[in-house]
This record gives sequence, C-alpha cells and structure tokens, in this order.
Amino acid sequence: LNSNRILVCSMINLNFSKITVQEALHILKPLDEKWIKTYYNFLHTYIEGKEIEVCTSGTTGARKIITVSKLQMQKSANSTLNYFNLREGNSTLLSLSGDYIAGKMMLVRAVEGKLNLFLGKPRSDPSYYLSSEFDFVPLVPMQVQNIIKTGKVNQIKKLLVGGGKLNDEILHQLKKNKNQIYESFATTETLTHFAIKKISPVYDEWFTTINGFEIDISEEGELIIQKNNITNRKLKTRDLIEKKSNSEFRWLGRSDHIINSGGIKLIPEEIERKISKLISVQFVLVGVPDLKLGEKIAIVSNEPLKIELSKINNVLSKYERIQTTFVVNYFPITQSGKIKRKELVKKLNA
Repeated sequence: LNSNRILVCSMINLNFSKITVQEALHILKPLDEKWIKTYYNFLHTYIEGKEIEVCTSGTTGARKIITVSKLQMQKSANSTLNYFNLREGNSTLLSLSGDYIAGKMMLVRAVEGKLNLFLGKPRSDPSYYLSSEFDFVPLVPMQVQNIIKTGKVNQIKKLLVGGGKLNDEILHQLKKNKNQIYESFATTETLTHFAIKKISPVYDEWFTTINGFEIDISEEGELIIQKNNITNRKLKTRDLIEKKSNSEFRWLGRSDHIINSGGIKLIPEEIERKISKLISVQFVLVGVPDLKLGEKIAIVSNEPLKIELSKINNVLSKYERIQTTFVVNYFPITQSGKIKRKELVKKLNA
C-alpha cells in the first residue's frame, strides 16, 4: 500500500484534505471489486464535468432516468456541508451503494468539502467499521437498527438517517443519545435531502426544508416541492403530508399505499404507528381484495403474532380494524430496507 492508501477493516481511506481527486482515482483504479468500480466510474465522470444520468426512486411517480449536472451536485453538496457545519479534514464514513444518488452525493460532499473519507463496502451492519469515531455518517434505517444493537451509535458525532421511515422503536433508542442525530427527507430529483428533522439531543416532529426549498400540499394531500434551488424542478410527490408552513411538514404515508376499504381511504403507515408498540415482530399493513369492501386491511408479519388480533383492534377505530393476518418467510425489501408493499401484495395474491 502506498502512503495515500490505507485499508482499515476493508475500508479505503481517501483523505481529500491531503490528496487530490486524481490521486483518489489512482488509488481506486486497481481495486477490482464491483462496488469500488461503481464509485471509481462515478468520480471519473464527475471530475470531467460530464452530466450524469441517475435513476429516480419512484417518489414522484414511475421510475425514470434524469440527467443532473456537476454544478447542481456541487450546490447540493455545499448545502449539506454548510447545514451540518462540516469542515476540511472532518472524518466521514460512506457505507452506502454507489449505484444510488445518496452514495454518489456523499462522495461529492467529501470532494467539495475536503473531508477525510473512509469508503467501506456497503453492509447492513456498518458497526464493523465503527472502531473509531467519525464526525459525520449517513446511514439507512436498517443500518441504524444494527448499530443500535452493537451500541456503537455514540461513535458518530453527527448521524444522518435517510432512505426510509424510522420506526418507533428505532426512534425511541435514538432519542436517548446525546450526539446529533437527524432524519432526512429526500428525492433523487432534488439530489438527496431537501428537508431535515432533528431527532437528538432535542426531538422535533416536523421536517424543515433547507437551502431555500419551499413546499406546498396538493388537493389530494400530497407533498409538492414548490421552490427548488438545486435542480429548479417543481415536483409533485406521492408523499402524504401535514403542512405547517412553506418550510415545515410532517410525513404521514404514501398515496400509492392507501387502502380503500368500503369507500374509506386509509393510510397504512398511520395505523402502523398506532399499533407498533403492541407488536414485537416485523410487520406491515396492506390491502387485500375483499368482495364486500373492495379491500380489507391485512397485517403481514415475518413471524406469528404474539398478541391476539382483537387486542390490536382495541386501539383502532371502526374503519381501521385489521381483518386478516398473514405470515411470510421474508419481506421483499429495497436496498435501504423499505418493504416493497406492492410486490408483497402480489405475493399474497399469487
């Protein structure tokens, strides 16, 4: 290994406060692992100033390819660096996939902010890398859940959680910490997060937009990104929100997850929050076909429920009550740990 390349626990150290981007490319080029090649190829394209094609996540509609510029990525990166007060030489761990915008943008932040980046192979349990303290680390909820179990959350001074909704149990654990923990709200179209919610040391139930973003709400209750200083795209999402102001909102659920039972539209995420403390196994609520109601609410778990259905329904309103149960061997999930509800329903109906 040369002096610019340090491998610690299979991490690659790219200290951009001491090396140039060209030197970083020289370090990455001979490393023949797919996840590293993904980051190498992106970094090479980025420094050449070429436009980059990224696949959207489906937040604003059907998945599609959009093109973003280097300038837009720089604006987004600098927005994050300023918000979190990240300075040259600050240490950061990147254990996200380079296939998605979150991973790409963290690499851009490291370059633009001259951060001391430790690049690790994406793992569901990144506590493997947390033998030392980091100034800033972005993770997805599944990764956070695992580092809570190992007690290594305190190794991260500023933790940013994104890519999926945090469940009540994870939130409860995170609120106990005294380090700075944030939840992000993001779309690919805005080049990752455009709103942040504080979790600890002081909890805030509202997301607040950053970098001049302004939001609105549609007649259907869906989030609209009205003002967007990064990509200048006005966006209508499928996220159902409660709006407090043009810069503050609370997330309720997804319009494409709504269950229409007997003409009553129900948001499963809202019902899940009501019953989450009663259920000790992983679960999700979905709508399944019903001759009388059109759809009925089903609870799907990866293990048999350890509580009677009647006791769960006692805390729910008449229209929210769960009609049936299913147990599956596994949940189809995204890379960030979100359950693919539509795929799950297809599996149940097969």
